[in-house]
Amino acid sequence: MPPLGIKKEPHGCDKRKLQKRREELVRSQANSLLRYMKKPENPTISEVINSDGNNNQQERVDEVDPENKVDNLDEVVQVDENEFENKQQEQAEVVFEKKKTTSVHNDWRNLSKRLEEHEGSHDHIICMTRWTELESRLQNKTTIDKYVQQEINKEKIHWGEVLVRIIALVKTLAKNNLAFRGENKKIGEDRNGNFLSFIEMIADFDVVMREHIRKIGAGEIYSHYLSPKIQNELISMLAQEIRLMIMKTIRASKYFSIILDCTPDISHKEQMTILIRCVDISSTPIKVEEFFLKFLEVNDKTGEGLFSTIQEVLIDMELEIDDVRGHGWDIFKEMVKGLTLKSLSQTRWESHLESVKAIRFQTPEIRDALLYLAEKTDDPKTRTVVNRVSKTLQADDIDIDVAILELKGLAMDIEAEFPVKKKKIIRRKKHFDHGNMELSTEEDFRINYFLTLIDQALISLESRFEQFQRYEQTFGFLFDLQKLTSANDENLMASCVNLESSLKHGEHSDIDGADLFVELKVLRELLPNEVTKPIEVLDFLKRVEGCYPNTWISFRILLTIPVSVASAERSFSKLKLIKNYLRSTMSQDRLNRLAILSIERAMLEKIDYATVMDDFAEKNASRIIFTQ
Repeated sequence: MPPLGIKKEPHGCDKRKLQKRREELVRSQANSLLRYMKKPENPTISEVINSDGNNNQQERVDEVDPENKVDNLDEVVQVDENEFENKQQEQAEVVFEKKKTTSVHNDWRNLSKRLEEHEGSHDHIICMTRWTELESRLQNKTTIDKYVQQEINKEKIHWGEVLVRIIALVKTLAKNNLAFRGENKKIGEDRNGNFLSFIEMIADFDVVMREHIRKIGAGEIYSHYLSPKIQNELISMLAQEIRLMIMKTIRASKYFSIILDCTPDISHKEQMTILIRCVDISSTPIKVEEFFLKFLEVNDKTGEGLFSTIQEVLIDMELEIDDVRGHGWDIFKEMVKGLTLKSLSQTRWESHLESVKAIRFQTPEIRDALLYLAEKTDDPKTRTVVNRVSKTLQADDIDIDVAILELKGLAMDIEAEFPVKKKKIIRRKKHFDHGNMELSTEEDFRINYFLTLIDQALISLESRFEQFQRYEQTFGFLFDLQKLTSANDENLMASCVNLESSLKHGEHSDIDGADLFVELKVLRELLPNEVTKPIEVLDFLKRVEGCYPNTWISFRILLTIPVSVASAERSFSKLKLIKNYLRSTMSQDRLNRLAILSIERAMLEKIDYATVMDDFAEKNASRIIFTQ
């Protein structure tokens, strides 16, 4: 006896016996219900055969005696059984034909014959006629749901135009550093922010937006796509598109430099800006670009901490740190002590104290200096020399040799011209062996302010650009094409070998010095006369791609080296405009997205609306109405 809870399975022979009994029962019951069927009104085959043609002499079944009636009933049952068998035979033949049609495709020798028969069959012609008609209707848009499709297309066009206007407004607010939201999030109410206010303004002149707002007010639509969530989603999508464009350009250029700088924001958090400088070889003509990547909140200001932070950013951006060929940062500069006039900085809070000290203790001297500058407004030399050099150094495509020349001549160009007429004489008491010192206001200003300012400027410039001298020793023979043309073979070979060693890391070097020497000897003979700058040399090398590989790499690395951190300073201006005291609680992700839209506004204008709409529609199945 099997254990409890376990069901005993029958043997195979028992299963076969049971199946056989079931089949015998089914065969025994076949046609058993035909005896209960009524005789059909139409004459049977036996009646037609036994008939003598006279319909009036046929006897009715109900007038026959009981014995004949029973015999006739048996005959009827027999005839009905024959008809049933005939119908079964016809159905079997149809099934056989279908099986034959299906199975014949497995016979490759008869396949062509069967296809010819099928192409000429009635069913195939009917189906092809219907399909051709349907295809024509689909192309001409005359199907049975023609008017329904027209309404659907009108709705899609309406929503597409609404989304285009929303995206355009997001771009406008972002690139102009304007806030989006207000105290209220409902359209048509006061203090609802710039975004909804501009939507209402557009509706005053635009039919599409006016209809959209009407449907919102009437409650005809639930999803109006004007909420802060949709605004943030569109900002994120636009920023991601720009970031992808930047990454594509950087990867195509391969070599790049990193530009860093730090400043505190309105919420007293130390923000480090990260920019990438590279040569865009995909554009025509070739351009030197500096791209903003992001603001990063810095907690560890040590050299190791900053390096780890930069390394994490490069890994996150999928950039190779081995491709870095230069850097520019203004983080560890030494500050010169002294009381000098400073503007009241909105970002550097620690400079407020120094600014106040200079005014507190030197107010009379500052007043005299301002009066003097007011009298000399007709002479622009004092004001324009520094400004001219500053503007030159802020250019993205400035060469290092030009920067060095500008800095060397800056101190010589600045000279103070003071009037001959003397002012009040300052008499001081005699101390020890010092004689009487009589200084005019102009001399006092020159000694105590002007020369001090020049000294500080020179020291600051020297500390910031001291590395340029080493760059000039390495790349100097490529800066000036006239020097390259006039250099003898010995000096040129030495410069090429020096450049190879400078670009060597371990056993790998970007160029081969000997090959570079041979290429430059040929190139300086073939360069057109109108080519005078390194960027123009790159354009020429691009047209003859592959002929000068080492020269191509050398000039690309040369133009990758940053001259100044002006782009980083400009990004701080955007930081101050975006994260102001009214938006001091802004998250870091939103700050970076709005900053990249504002700083890289040229790339923002290149984004296609259709691409953004397709990406927006793919994020949710309910947005299929936005698909193009």
